[in-house]
Amino acid sequence: MTTHKDLITRLSRIEGQVAALKRRLEENPSADCAQTLLQTKAATNALKRFAQSYALLHAQDCIKGDVSRESLTRELNGIINTAFTLS
Repeated sequence: MTTHKDLITRLSRIEGQVAALKRRLEENPSADCAQTLLQTKAATNALKRFAQSYALLHAQDCIKGDVSRESLTRELNGIINTAFTLS
């Protein structure tokens, strides 16, 4: 099961990927476009995986907690609506 610490670790890796992309563009604006796009896609996919893991962890925390069925339904609907409106 993913933990909050795991999520922080993922974000740190994503932060590194984005920093590398920024450095690449600052140091060599005419860098290989295909490689830059590939690295961009990798960072985007990593962020999507983070979001999925975060939503799952949040949902599991809600289910474990002493939450009413109505409140749980509201929370899960909010998570699902947010996830699908971001794509």
